[in-house]
Amino acid sequence: MSDYYDSETFNKVDFTSEQLSSTDFDSCTFKNCDFSNFHINNSEFVECEFIDCNFSNTSIKETGFKEVHFINSKLIGIKFFEVNPFLLRINFSGCQLDFSSFYQLKMNNFQFVDCRILEVDFSAADAKDSYFDDCDLSGSIFNETNLEDVNFKTSSNFFIDLETNNLKGAVFSKDNVAGLLMKYKVKVE
Repeated sequence: MSDYYDSETFNKVDFTSEQLSSTDFDSCTFKNCDFSNFHINNSEFVECEFIDCNFSNTSIKETGFKEVHFINSKLIGIKFFEVNPFLLRINFSGCQLDFSSFYQLKMNNFQFVDCRILEVDFSAADAKDSYFDDCDLSGSIFNETNLEDVNFKTSSNFFIDLETNNLKGAVFSKDNVAGLLMKYKVKVE
């Protein structure tokens, strides 16, 4: 592959037999592409869209994602904490992020819309000003996580310990507040 792509569309490309290293993509669109079990190293995606793509178990070491949007994509088992954090900004819509990890990642202003986020590790992450809209967070771990001004109003199935996480200004609804009280064995009716 070339080292630089600008405003290109990749449709139904199977990347699983290759390795991407030191490759930059600017304003590119990826549709129905397969990156599963793929290794992406020291590359950069700027203002790119991934639509209906499979990133299951993909390694993304030292790769930059700046203003990137994943739509209806599978990102299972991704170690997001290995990315290049410089100007990191990712939005997810209709994605499946099960068993991934954002451990210790500064992920301010991330958006998760209509996503399945099962068993995901957000421990020690800084998710300030992020937005979880209509997301299923079953089994996800929030421990020493900065959730300041995070909106959880329409999300469900989470357990967030009030004592071990920063929840200043976080938004919840009366329908999902029970996820904050589980530890205390309080019934909310």
